[in-house]
Amino acid sequence: MLAEALGAEVAWRPSKATPKALRPFDYVAHTRNDLKLIRSRRPSFVVAQAQPHLSALAPYLGRVPYIVDAHNGQFQSWWRRVPSTASILRGAQLVLTHTAEADAIARAEFPGLRTLVVHDPLREIPPAPPRGWVFVVATVAPDEPMDVLIDAIEAMPDVPFATTAPLHRLPSPLRERAERLPNLTTLGFLDLPDYEAAVAAARAVVVLTDRDATQPSGACEALSAGRPLVLSRTQTTEALFGSFATLVANQSDALIEGVRQAIAEDPAAAGRVAAAREAWMRRTEAELATLRSHVPARATA
Repeated sequence: MLAEALGAEVAWRPSKATPKALRPFDYVAHTRNDLKLIRSRRPSFVVAQAQPHLSALAPYLGRVPYIVDAHNGQFQSWWRRVPSTASILRGAQLVLTHTAEADAIARAEFPGLRTLVVHDPLREIPPAPPRGWVFVVATVAPDEPMDVLIDAIEAMPDVPFATTAPLHRLPSPLRERAERLPNLTTLGFLDLPDYEAAVAAARAVVVLTDRDATQPSGACEALSAGRPLVLSRTQTTEALFGSFATLVANQSDALIEGVRQAIAEDPAAAGRVAAAREAWMRRTEAELATLRSHVPARATA
């Protein structure tokens, strides 16, 4: 979405090393390939998504102006302590953060850092034929309380759920429980049109996180699709999504109650979601206009 908003080309660098201990070799290969791309394409600007900040190593070494699109893990995990972090972040023309809280963390960690808050741009997801399920947006990341989710799904056998989450990454006991749930459909990896259709077809969307200062992308996808949202309550999610979402504590009983509330008939719900989406898009367009003023006409993301 950011590349689309900037009119930029995307160069995707998937990690090939499955054991994390071998991941540094991926970063070396990515940097080498990116340097080749930069030298052949000669972009006037590069946008590098982090973490890790090492995605910006190629433009840093190649002396090409760059922006770092910094996600929460860059400032709220051990990545902020890696010796090269400060020099690469400070070498950027601008560091994008995605919430006011994350921006404050970035500035505290790296005083004087040039930052700009840009919330996730929305792309309106068209309606899809209803599937009757509650769609769970999850990646089995460390900040997602998957045990709470599995407990809640298990306690609601009358409510069908679906997810693209890679359940094979769960610890064995939790994975086995999830695989036995008759009301949980695992969809596997979906291409973007199919994924967006799965979200748009949902009775409600569930997104959980226990990390502060996080703007969950899944919540933005629910807003893009105009679907009721059940979301973990944090200071950040309350400020960003509290006008329309059902906010819950990361406890199974609270999640059960939240899901049942979200799927209940509420004639006013669609209007609240539409108003929230319009306000979000107005704000992000202003933020993107500021960002564009820092980016030359030709850029590569």
